[in-house]
Amino acid sequence: MFVQLVHIRVKPGRVADFLDVFRVNFEGTRTEPGNHRFDVLQDAKDDHHFVIYEAFDSEAAVDEHRKTEHYRQTVAGLAHLAEGGRDNDAGRCVRTGH
Repeated sequence: MFVQLVHIRVKPGRVADFLDVFRVNFEGTRTEPGNHRFDVLQDAKDDHHFVIYEAFDSEAAVDEHRKTEHYRQTVAGLAHLAEGGRDNDAGRCVRTGH
């Protein structure tokens, strides 16, 4: 399994707009065959910082995800809502639990 943590910093006063725009990606990604998990986390100390936890079958599944209309639509919508782009940490899952 391949996991990504995508960090998004939202402009002040735009959190509700971000959640509306990002809903498209959230709902679409959860239906993709290679996706196992897609969580939107809001930082407990900074409500303008979001971390997206994504678990896919493989890096190839992530590449396919990036070709979807819901992904492209969301990236375009985030252009005016996010500060400084997106940071991405990624790796292979070697152990998981419930």
